[in-house]
Amino acid sequence: MSGHSKWKQIKHKKEATDAKRGQAFTRLAREIKQAALSGTDPTVNRPLADAIAKAKRANMPQTNIDRLLHDTGSAVQETAYEAFGPDGLALLIIVRTDNNRRTVAEVRHILKSHGATLGARGSVTWKFNRDADGQYAAVYPQAITADTREKLAALVADLDNHPDVSQIVTDAVK
Repeated sequence: MSGHSKWKQIKHKKEATDAKRGQAFTRLAREIKQAALSGTDPTVNRPLADAIAKAKRANMPQTNIDRLLHDTGSAVQETAYEAFGPDGLALLIIVRTDNNRRTVAEVRHILKSHGATLGARGSVTWKFNRDADGQYAAVYPQAITADTREKLAALVADLDNHPDVSQIVTDAVK
C-alpha cells in the first residue's frame, strides 16, 4: 500500500501549517518594522505595542520580535519619489523605507493604476520649496478642475494607505 504512510501525512500537514504560519509572520514582521519607524519603545509607541501584541497572539517567538526591533533603525532611509499625476500635476512622494526596490515598485504600481507616472530625479522637485521644518510647499500652485480633483483624491488615498509613504505633496491649489 504505497502512499498511505502515517509519517508522510504528518509531513504534508506540517508543511501546510508551516507555510501559513510563515505568511502570517511575514505580514506581522512588516507591521512591526513599520510601527518601529516612529520609535522602538512600545510603552511610548502605541502602534508598535499593538503590532507586538498581534505577533504574540500569533505565537511569534520573542527572539524574532527583538531582532525586528533591533534591525529596524539601521537600514531605514528617507527618499523622495517624483511623479506626474492626473492632468500633469506634480507629485512629490516622501517615503521612509528599508527596501527601496520594493517600495518604488509598489509606488509605481499605485501610480500606474491611477494613470500617473513616476518621473525622473529632478523632474518635479524644482516646483517645490522645503522650509526649515522639512515641509514642502508648491512654488507655483496650479488650479485644477473638479474631475481632476477627484482623480487626485483617489490617488492620494491609495498612496496614503501604503505603509512606507510618509508625506505626499502636490502643486494643486487647495
